[in-house]
Amino acid sequence: MQLMYFLQRSERINPFVNASTNTLTQVPAIPVRHLAVIANVSAKAALHRACMRARIAYAVVGSSFITRTMLFGLLIAGGMLVSQPAAAGESERAASELTTTEPATTELTTKNTAVSLEWIETATQITQPYKATYDLNRRGRTHGTAERELTVNAAGEWRYQTNTRASILFLSDRRYNDSLFQMNGYYVEPITYEYARRGTGSDQDYRVRFQRAEKTLKTLDGEEVTAEWREHLLDANAVLHQLQIDVAIAEAQTFAYELIDEDGRNESYEFAITGEETMQVRGEAMPVIKVERVRDHNRRQTYFWFAPSLNYTLVGMQQIEEGKEQLRLVLTDLQFYEGG
Repeated sequence: MQLMYFLQRSERINPFVNASTNTLTQVPAIPVRHLAVIANVSAKAALHRACMRARIAYAVVGSSFITRTMLFGLLIAGGMLVSQPAAAGESERAASELTTTEPATTELTTKNTAVSLEWIETATQITQPYKATYDLNRRGRTHGTAERELTVNAAGEWRYQTNTRASILFLSDRRYNDSLFQMNGYYVEPITYEYARRGTGSDQDYRVRFQRAEKTLKTLDGEEVTAEWREHLLDANAVLHQLQIDVAIAEAQTFAYELIDEDGRNESYEFAITGEETMQVRGEAMPVIKVERVRDHNRRQTYFWFAPSLNYTLVGMQQIEEGKEQLRLVLTDLQFYEGG
C-alpha cells in the first residue's frame, strides 16, 4: 500500500521587454493564463499587450515551440479577435492608439515583475529547514510513524527526506524517500531522487539523476532509465514541497504536475483546493487549507491539510478507499531550524 500520493505541474513562460533599452529580459515565470487579471486596463491596451506577448514569446522560444496556433490562442485569451474587416482608416487609427498605450504596457510589465517577485518571496519563506513528525493512524488506531525533514547544504541545495514505518499484525512496511533539489524562482528542480522500500513482501529500490542541461534522466550509476524527460519534471517526494509552495502562493485553485513515481514511471497528477476548515493540530484548533487529489474515478480519495500559521506545513493527510479510511497522517511535532 502506497502511503502518500503527490502531484505534477504546468509549464509557465513569462518573457518581458525592458522598456528603456527595448531588449528582452527573462524574469521568473508567470503563467500566461494569469496575466489578464493582473491589471485592469482598456481593451486596446489589452490587445497591445497580447500582441507584445505573442511577439516576445515567439522571439524568446522560437517558432518550433510557440506555433501559430498558440499565438492565435494568446489573442483569443485577450478577447480581441474580430471577424469583420477593418473599415477604411481604422488601421491607421488603431496604430496611433496602440502607440499611445506604451505607458500602460510599461505599467503592466512592472506589475507582472512585482507579482513574480512576490511569488519568489513566498517560495523562499516556505522553503525553510524544519522537521515534522506524524502518527500513522487507521480507523482510530496508531500503526506507525512518519518523519519529513528539509535541510540545506553549503551549496544551497535542499535535501527533502520522508521516512515512514508502519505495521499491522504481522505485516510491516518501511519506506524511505530522499530528494535533493534546488530552487529556481518558485520552482522546485530535482537533482537526484532515491526511494527504498523494505518489509513484508518484495524489497524495492529506485534511484535517478535529473540531468537538466541535457534534459535526460539516468540512474545514479549513469545508466539510462525508461522514464522520459518532461518540462518542470518532479519526483514523487519533492512534488509535495512544490504543492506546499503553490498553495501558499494561492494564484490558482488547481495544480497539475509531471513527476516520476517510486517505480520510475512518468505520472501526471492534479490537485484542487476544496476550501478552508478548522482542524485540531497538536491540541490546538487552527485554520487549515484542504486539498484533494483529483482522479478520474471515485474509488479512492486522498486529502491533504496545510496550516498557514505553520508556514503552510502539511498537518494532516487522509486516504479513503471505497468509503473506508485506509490511512490518516496526523502531525505530532514540528521544529523549525535556525540559520536556514
